[in-house]
Amino acid sequence: PPSACDGGGAPTADDTNISVPEGGYAEEVASLEPGQRDAVFLRAIRDAGRECQHVQSSSTQGDVQGNPAWTAVCDNGSQWVIIIGRDGIAQVASVAELQAAAARQ
Repeated sequence: PPSACDGGGAPTADDTNISVPEGGYAEEVASLEPGQRDAVFLRAIRDAGRECQHVQSSSTQGDVQGNPAWTAVCDNGSQWVIIIGRDGIAQVASVAELQAAAARQ
C-alpha cells in the first residue's frame, strides 16, 4: 500500500498520498479538511504498527518541543498523539502509554 510520503494524487480515506513542498509539512496537514487530515493520521498510526481502523476525530494540541502536535481518536477508543517534525516525519505515541509513563515518574 502507498505511504503518506510517496507523493502523488489527491488524498482519499483509503489512499493518503499527499505531495507537499520541502518543509511546511505541519502547515500542509493543518490546512487539510478534517476528513483528509484524519486519513493522514490514520496512515501515520498504521505505519507506526498501531491498531486503528478509522480515525473518528482529531484536534490540535499545540507544540511539543517546537513541533505541532495533534490528538487522534480511533474507532476502538484508542487515542494517539501525533507530532509532525520539520522533516515531515510523524511520531506517534499512545496517550495511555504516555499517561502511564508520567505516573511512574
